[in-house]
Amino acid sequence: MEWLRTMVGSDLMYHLILAIVIVAVFYLLSGVVRKTLRFIGRKVFSRTQTVLDDKILAVLLANVTPLMLIVALHIAVREVRKVVMPGDETAGQILDYADSLLYIVLVLLAVKILVGIFREIIDWYLERISAEGSINLKMTLGPLTAKGVNILVGLVAIIVILDHFGVNIGNLLVSLGVGSLAVALAAQDTLANMIAGFVILVDRPFRVGDRIELAGDQIGDVQEIGLRSTKLLNFDNNLIIIPNADMVKGHIVNYAYPFNQMRVVLKVGVAYGTNPEKVRAILLRLADAHPDILKDPAPEVFFTAMDDSAIEFTLMARVDAFSKRFKTETHLREQAYLAFAKEGIEIPFPQRVVHMKANA
Repeated sequence: MEWLRTMVGSDLMYHLILAIVIVAVFYLLSGVVRKTLRFIGRKVFSRTQTVLDDKILAVLLANVTPLMLIVALHIAVREVRKVVMPGDETAGQILDYADSLLYIVLVLLAVKILVGIFREIIDWYLERISAEGSINLKMTLGPLTAKGVNILVGLVAIIVILDHFGVNIGNLLVSLGVGSLAVALAAQDTLANMIAGFVILVDRPFRVGDRIELAGDQIGDVQEIGLRSTKLLNFDNNLIIIPNADMVKGHIVNYAYPFNQMRVVLKVGVAYGTNPEKVRAILLRLADAHPDILKDPAPEVFFTAMDDSAIEFTLMARVDAFSKRFKTETHLREQAYLAFAKEGIEIPFPQRVVHMKANA
């Protein structure tokens, strides 16, 4: 590059031209980098079934050019600094300010990229949950989570910038810690329910529309999973509002997970002396004729007990949804009663035989 130095005849002009060339080259390279990333993404991410990787790639592509320009300007400032004389305080201060400003812009750009990636991940996860029935979660958690991420990343960026300029951040961290502790103590129950809400969202023991049973024999259909509480609709059409902290502590039976199929159980008692095969044939015929009972797995009848006044048979079958269980069992019980009466099968009632011993 000596020919350029000779042609311009000035070291300052030579380094200024080099700085401009560096910025121009990095700008052109940013286009190459974007095309390369887009090509790699199209080849690699097209094989995946999720759109999350495509969204993250879009965030990176949108910030490649600004990122490379900031790096180029930083190198350009270093190049110009080579010709600044040690006694030229004004030029040195201008370059120091420019270097510091570029550092701040670089940190802010990194914050923008991180926030964009986190936001895409959160939106993707909430959309997936919403598609599976939790429709209100995205509207409830989306803005709150986005603000939380913005605040957290913003605080980290401020700490990094202050530390770069030699500012003591120890007092700031102590103040933030004391303030956080005070807020946590004041809103202990609310925070516990919110954290439990996040645990429910991640662990997903139930979804909106599932029928669950809680400790204390409380049964209901999940209507809403909120940030503070979960709402169940019981069989009396009453809404049960339960704090999320209580939900994660107790035992939960989910009738809809992992399968919607529900077992139907019918127990009947007939008189001693009844032919077991006849009872079994009647119950299987009733199960096969019922439109809601599944053929696979096939219904089965078991001889389950010999009580004081009756022998007990149990019909076990399955329906495709928990909402059909009660009506199916009721209909089968009615049909079994009519069929036994028609076939002359006695359904005995409890009875006791008393032997009286005559006085001697």
